[in-house]
Amino acid sequence: MTFTALGDKQAREYMAPLTAVVGPMHHLADAARAMIEERAGSVIVLDASLPGPGLLSERDLAVAIAAGADPATDRVEQWMRHDIASISPDTTLESAARTMLRQGVRHCVVVDGAEAVGVI
Repeated sequence: MTFTALGDKQAREYMAPLTAVVGPMHHLADAARAMIEERAGSVIVLDASLPGPGLLSERDLAVAIAAGADPATDRVEQWMRHDIASISPDTTLESAARTMLRQGVRHCVVVDGAEAVGVI
């Protein structure tokens, strides 16, 4: 499938619901458990104190462990990414794919107004 074939399909039709969610004060082990339970490659990090949603991916966990982090005591906030790609539910999949390529990310949070509603 080419990017242009994705042009008329919207993110709302293909996004996964936010099922793997943790807070910044959760431990890395909690995030890993959430990913396993939800069969997800990342967790969305939500908290009222954050300016927007954050993200912790399997890759971020691997980097943390390789750097000596202790999953039982180190917190998600120490390793999460704040500069995540976000799109609206009306964004076309073509535009979402281009956003992810441009930003070099594999996950894109779907935000409706001020609320994170899904992930691609």
